[in-house]
Amino acid sequence: MKEGNIRFSARVDEHDCGYCTFSVEITRGILATQITFFDDEDVWKSFGQELISFPRAITSSAEFEAGNVASSDGYIKLQVYCYDGYGHTALRVTVDNKLIEPDRQRLEFSIPAEIASINRLGHLLLSWQVDNDSEILWQAQTS
Repeated sequence: MKEGNIRFSARVDEHDCGYCTFSVEITRGILATQITFFDDEDVWKSFGQELISFPRAITSSAEFEAGNVASSDGYIKLQVYCYDGYGHTALRVTVDNKLIEPDRQRLEFSIPAEIASINRLGHLLLSWQVDNDSEILWQAQTS
């Protein structure tokens, strides 16, 4: 069963200096959020590598963060974790666009996903070549 989606998009910097503008759109049911940030084109690689071998133990977690909670820039945190002793996993999403009211959007929710689905997200992120493919889509799967 599909539990949620994450669409990762990248626009390569016109000066070809190895940076991109990333857009991340996340949905689960009626919940939806989107954040844009500027970072190195390989920013997703280490998170992807962690997800490929996740989890190593029931207490394992893996995190990706972009932006800074204390700054005025937009912020995103993705955290994969096990939520019970059987090894069921989920991805916690925290997003704050840091815009001025009334346009501010801050949202936190989790998307349940099977371990194989989390591992697939890792493969997608690790192998993503933003120069060749500007977008990837991950769909969280559960039984």
